[in-house]
Amino acid sequence: MAVLLPALIVTALTACQASTPPAKFEVISLDLSPAEIAVGETTNIRTEVTNNGGTGAEYGVTLYMDGKKISAKSVKLDPGFTQSVNFSLSGDEAGAHKIVVGERSALLTVTATLTARQIELSYDDGVAKDYLSLVKPCTGYTVNFICPANDFTISKVSVFGLVYGSPGFHVTNSELQIWDADQKVLYTMPFSGDQFPLRTRLGANIDSTGDWVDIDIPDVKVDGDFYVHIFTGIPAGQGFRIGAFDSTNIHSDVSIRSDNGIDSLAADWPYSPAYWFGDKTRVNWMIRVAGNTMVPQE
Repeated sequence: MAVLLPALIVTALTACQASTPPAKFEVISLDLSPAEIAVGETTNIRTEVTNNGGTGAEYGVTLYMDGKKISAKSVKLDPGFTQSVNFSLSGDEAGAHKIVVGERSALLTVTATLTARQIELSYDDGVAKDYLSLVKPCTGYTVNFICPANDFTISKVSVFGLVYGSPGFHVTNSELQIWDADQKVLYTMPFSGDQFPLRTRLGANIDSTGDWVDIDIPDVKVDGDFYVHIFTGIPAGQGFRIGAFDSTNIHSDVSIRSDNGIDSLAADWPYSPAYWFGDKTRVNWMIRVAGNTMVPQE
């Protein structure tokens, strides 16, 4: 019996060791704080690793972004224990990036740093072919502008025109408006014809009779296409005349104001086909818009 005892002990120990499972690591969570950053900013990445096996061991926690190894840390865990592992990651490139640790993944959004850029929108080359007053029943001029970006802020409207009338004549009860794409009024201000040159007669050199007038707008933000509308009232022999540019890039129209003060686009073009401006497809009012749009910083 004494001879057999060591063999029995060895056999028991071997059986015990064979029944102990190895270390089994699992990444049980992956959190990004914040999950959206700007280029150059940093996000904190917190992940938890647990050992579900029966033996303590060391585990390499590796951070990948878009399939590329970024960083790695080592943790030693006894069976049944969980430990947090933290990383810091800088956003160097704008876009959506896949973050992976173990079997866990998350999405990191890196946005470009934006800066304001001033641009001008126009549909003319600065030369008026004629100066047109309104024709009944129309009461206003409109230009439909294509918005250059979803985030555009109007800071200035420029209008090329003149006032035709006797000495001392004044344009009254006129308005400049900004409409949204649905022709809803976003902003209204008085439109003074006194800023334009007063002409008692229109000479042969019509290109030099009008002038540009800049009108400051208190940063009206538009989301999508918009209109600039100039209401000048019921047409008369004397009054404001806008510069008309001969173009095929058509964005201009005329408006009608109802008895209850509601403006809408006129159904019909009011000018006689006997003149070049009787063809609506050739006429663009000389109205320009300047403003700021946010663009990625270079």
